[in-house]
Amino acid sequence: MMGIDPGSYATGFAFLSLTGNKASVLDYGVIRPQKNTELIFRIGHIVDELEKLILKYKPVAFCMEKAFFAKNANSALVLGHIRGAVMALGFKHDLIFSEKSPRSVKQAVTGNGAASKEQVSNMMSRLLGIQNANCLDASDALAIAWAGLF
Repeated sequence: MMGIDPGSYATGFAFLSLTGNKASVLDYGVIRPQKNTELIFRIGHIVDELEKLILKYKPVAFCMEKAFFAKNANSALVLGHIRGAVMALGFKHDLIFSEKSPRSVKQAVTGNGAASKEQVSNMMSRLLGIQNANCLDASDALAIAWAGLF
């Protein structure tokens, strides 16, 4: 399962495998395009890097958080572009797509739909036995992948 926390300056990714009822981490991290480049180049960088990871780990499915309403219309539009590019990449590689609301991801991981990002990160570290899920974009992607599995 691939989990994606999309963003135009930081896109979190996570790859989890499931054996029985135990999830294990294959890889996770953050793709950070250069900040001073046009959106099209940031999207291209994110797609290129994710495609390399898809080819390496060969997931059959991916999950992203459902879009939420932002106060800033431009930010929401940019996020929509990133989400669309990631969805098209998933389609290109025949990946099964699912979405989870931010609340349902937090609920699946912590048991509390109103948990903080730090609580989600701490729980992902415990659930997956990893030391350093403290980057919030990466831990969000781990949580999204987790919620997509379960």
